[in-house]
Formats: sequence, structure tokens, C-alpha cells
Amino acid sequence: MELVSLIIMVLGLVALVAIYVISRISRRDLPQKRDESVPVLRDADGNEFSSVLDDMPARDGKRPSPHARAMSDVMMSGVAGAKPVPVETGNATQVVREAVVLPPQLVLFVAAATEEGFTGENVLTALDNAGLAFGDMDIFHRRVLTGNGEANLFGVANGVKPWTLVPEELVEQSTPGLSLILNLPSPINDSDAIHDFVRTAERLATDLDGILKGQDQQPVTQETRDGLLALAA
Repeated sequence: MELVSLIIMVLGLVALVAIYVISRISRRDLPQKRDESVPVLRDADGNEFSSVLDDMPARDGKRPSPHARAMSDVMMSGVAGAKPVPVETGNATQVVREAVVLPPQLVLFVAAATEEGFTGENVLTALDNAGLAFGDMDIFHRRVLTGNGEANLFGVANGVKPWTLVPEELVEQSTPGLSLILNLPSPINDSDAIHDFVRTAERLATDLDGILKGQDQQPVTQETRDGLLALAA
């Protein structure tokens, strides 16, 4: 009987070892943990954005940065504030405008008009209608074709931490708004990029019945819009 018990115990240990080895091998075929890194939104002074709402705290307990640079400042320094410069062309002197200096980044917000925010399903529908695709950093992107292949033109992130817009998670959630980020120079013509950026933000705001805001958290006026479109004219 002792011999039989010993044999059974040994077989049991062998089975446990086999199960452990098989489980370790099978794990190699499982997908690796997704990249949790997301873009950190910062204003011109380096302060982190935390909400698209100016009148209430974000869900992470923070308020929008009070030091955000006004979009009008960006546009005035690059377009309206450009000074005429005399340039000699042969025997004549021609007056031209200084070259526009583009900011390194443009940020627009689509904010909900009510405390309930946007439902996840409505956000996903609006993003799809705007031709945006889910991708890197778990946010949505405008994909464009360049001479070097496809590239991300600009991104659309959640307006609050952790900034992600994972479709499977978003359908069960709501959000106070969306953040659109365009880095400059862009992988395509900057004028085309800015026009697409602004018009996509406007379409999202219309589809979601939201409020389009600038980097300073203020509603975008016609003057603001015109100045943005003139940045890379």
C-alpha cells in the first residue's frame, strides 16, 4: 500500500509540473499588455490640461489650467500682428508681410453644454462620422497618406483623465468633452492640416450639440475661427 501511495504522489507531482509548464508556454501566445501611455496635454506655459469645462472640476478633481494661453494671442502674433516689411526688388521696393510663425501645437475642445456630458455611444458615432480612427495611445486620429506612408495628422482624446477613448469602455461611459490636438509642423501641408483640424472640430461640435472652445477654454468666435484658418494661409 505504501508503494501504491508513493506512486500516486509522484504521478500527481508530475501532473502539476506538466500543467505549470504548459501554462507558461501558452502565455507566450497571449497579447502583451497594451500601451497605457497617453499624450499629456499642456498649455503654452507647460501646465497640464485636466478638463474641457471651465465652470466645474474635472472628474479627476482638478480644474482647467488658469494659465492657458489665449488662442487670440497665438493668432495675433502670427497673423494679425505681422508687420509689413519693405523688400527691394530691382528698382522698386515692395511691401510684404512677415512670414507667419506657427505655434508648435493647436488645441481645441468640444465641450458638453450640460453636466450630463456626451454619452459614449454618441461620441463614437460622431468620431466615426468624422472619419477618425482609433489607434495609438488609445485615442482617435486623423490618418493621412504621406510620401512615407500613413501618418497621424492630429489626435482626438478624452477631455478628462486618463484621456483615453477606448471604444469598448466608452460605450458604458460619458464624458464632459473631447480634446483635439494638432502638432505643427504637420506631416502634410500645414494649411490643409489646420483647415481639416478646425472643420473636424466644428463637425464634432455640431454632431454632439456641444460647444467648440479654444485653448483658453473660451467659446470659438467667428473671429477666432478666421484667425486659425489664416495661420497657414
